[in-house]
Amino acid sequence: MVALVATSCSSGSDTPRHPAGSGQTTLSTATQSARPTLTNPKLQPPSQDNKYTASTGRPKIVFDPCTWISDETIQKAGFDVASRERGKDLIAEYSFLVCHFSSQMRDVSLLSGNATWEEDLKKVGSYSEPITVNGREALLVHDPDAHRGCQVDLRTKVGFVQVAVDLTTRAPRDLNPCDGITDIASTIEPEIGKDN
Repeated sequence: MVALVATSCSSGSDTPRHPAGSGQTTLSTATQSARPTLTNPKLQPPSQDNKYTASTGRPKIVFDPCTWISDETIQKAGFDVASRERGKDLIAEYSFLVCHFSSQMRDVSLLSGNATWEEDLKKVGSYSEPITVNGREALLVHDPDAHRGCQVDLRTKVGFVQVAVDLTTRAPRDLNPCDGITDIASTIEPEIGKDN
């Protein structure tokens, strides 16, 4: 899977509806605009303030894929809502907040970062194609080394959100990992919010 998240020092619809099983809703933290978010303690993002972020001048990530996306959206995208799990967030010279979801045939990792769009283009431009997802600038990335994976990168005001799909061992060997990925991305994209 292609991800700009690599080597660096690490630490640990605008109004989504969340079923009670996901945790209650509350107003978000100061790093996010006021909106309902999931409150399960295991899903909360780390602080974006540390010695690495202080000197970069990069904006903070607003959209958190683990607490902003509703169960309804995840189900509509074809993933098990009970599989929601915070990934290994990277809070350093550039930062990414990470969330994972799974289904029988595919797993999806959602990364929301403040690496710039230009940095992403420089990294994946030679094996990606520009697309549009719900009117948002995006890239369909065909990493030659990710034989069972595919990704869509969605441009945001502070960087980009990566929708990275990997086939599970249960998936047929002839299944193309890019099949349906733009549908998954277009289902998730409204949760980012038009202002992000």
